[in-house]
Amino acid sequence: MRKIRMLSAAAIGLSVVLGVLPAHAQEEGGYEQGGLPPSAAVKRAAAAYPDAKPLGVKLQGGIYVVRLKQDGTIIQVGVDPATGDVFPVQ
Repeated sequence: MRKIRMLSAAAIGLSVVLGVLPAHAQEEGGYEQGGLPPSAAVKRAAAAYPDAKPLGVKLQGGIYVVRLKQDGTIIQVGVDPATGDVFPVQ
């Protein structure tokens, strides 16, 4: 039963993240040029902040900005599509 709940939560989380991806995010920026796709940027951000839940991703100024919820607080991190580096943004 617990496994089913965990899988359901993961599926809901993934659908939320994929639902807020702008369609143009894969056309602009690094993905078309051999960089990371938006889904990989979300995975990298989530790996850097393992206790946080992904809320969304958008391409902004040549980087992916990933929104995460950690301990009730919304944080934003940047992911460089060319290198995969994760860094905090304001």
